[in-house]
Amino acid sequence: MGFLAGLIWGVLIAAATVALEHYGPSSEPLHISLSGNGATAVPVMFVPLAIFWGWSWIANAYSGRSVVPMAAYTLALFVGVSLIGPADAYFFPQGTAAFGVNDFVGGLLQGTLFVGFVAIVAAPIYWVLRSRVGATRILIWLLYLVSLAIAAFVAGLGTIVAGGLVAGVASAHAWQRQGGRTLIAIIVIVIMAIAVFGIPYVQANGLSAPRF
Repeated sequence: MGFLAGLIWGVLIAAATVALEHYGPSSEPLHISLSGNGATAVPVMFVPLAIFWGWSWIANAYSGRSVVPMAAYTLALFVGVSLIGPADAYFFPQGTAAFGVNDFVGGLLQGTLFVGFVAIVAAPIYWVLRSRVGATRILIWLLYLVSLAIAAFVAGLGTIVAGGLVAGVASAHAWQRQGGRTLIAIIVIVIMAIAVFGIPYVQANGLSAPRF
């Protein structure tokens, strides 16, 4: 069941990414484009959400026997997201380039970046916070803020690292609260939206309001 859920999440993320890459909207006042390379905002934003949702659900369902189901879920998410490259090459071929192994290799690299890297960051944070009796609400919220700082000040993979931190903290947050997953999911979405769209906008334009 966990594997199937992870695969569904991954396929949906891959489908949305490919669709937006070719048909995504743009906003000049907001300096946002979801087409082309801008479509990578989808996995950057929603993989942390998928990891949080799956891990917290599995932790509640399997209690102390959740390691293997979590691994299966994450592997399936990886497989689903890795379809970005092959799906894009198959449905939107570039010139005379033939659909082949290279497209799957590219997809695996995307899966490694968007899922594998995030999961590697999230897992130790989740297990440490979950096992630590003294993990307070203040620490949880402080780590959420740290994720935004990482997105703002770490060049390159900062936003992806921030996503891993958010996923791990949110999963532990849900375990600590023993519920409230919907509220925590909203927190994850808001933080990742700020990291993906808000911080780059402020860095490029300062605090000036967009003009429509």
